[in-house]
Amino acid sequence: MEVLDREKRERLILSALMERRVAVEEETRRLRTELTEMGRRETELREEVTTLDAILGALPQPQRETEAPSLFAPAPPPPAPVAAAAPRKRRRKGSRREQMLPKLREKFGVGVFGVEEVTDLLLVEEPGERRKAYFAAWSLCRDLAEDGILVSVSEEGTGKRVKRTYKFAEPAKAA
Repeated sequence: MEVLDREKRERLILSALMERRVAVEEETRRLRTELTEMGRRETELREEVTTLDAILGALPQPQRETEAPSLFAPAPPPPAPVAAAAPRKRRRKGSRREQMLPKLREKFGVGVFGVEEVTDLLLVEEPGERRKAYFAAWSLCRDLAEDGILVSVSEEGTGKRVKRTYKFAEPAKAA
């Protein structure tokens, strides 16, 4: 009888262990499937967050002084467009820049001037439409500032409507 009880007990233990092993393998399979699905979903959500950050980064954020600080880290700013990648256009020889630079130095010397004054000087030299002369004066001042010949003294306004006043970086050399 003792042998029968022992064999029966071993079979019961063995079947219990087998059932437990099958249950653990099924749970492992289910968890692996769930983990794979969660990884895929995480990738989708990260892409969506990146897209939303780019959209939010493009919108101006109003500054509110009464707002409580956020508990979350701020979103990284979107990458700035690379402006330096565009090659600089070459200017033609004998352009308006070379023609007007001595006249600008003569008229304004060490004084401060703006695009409007340069426009007036251009219209004296070449009468024509003021709008075209203003664009030419603005372009001339921008080129001279980029080359370091002019320095900006002050700026009024913001964005594309900013008005700058300039002066020469170095006084004209006496000949």
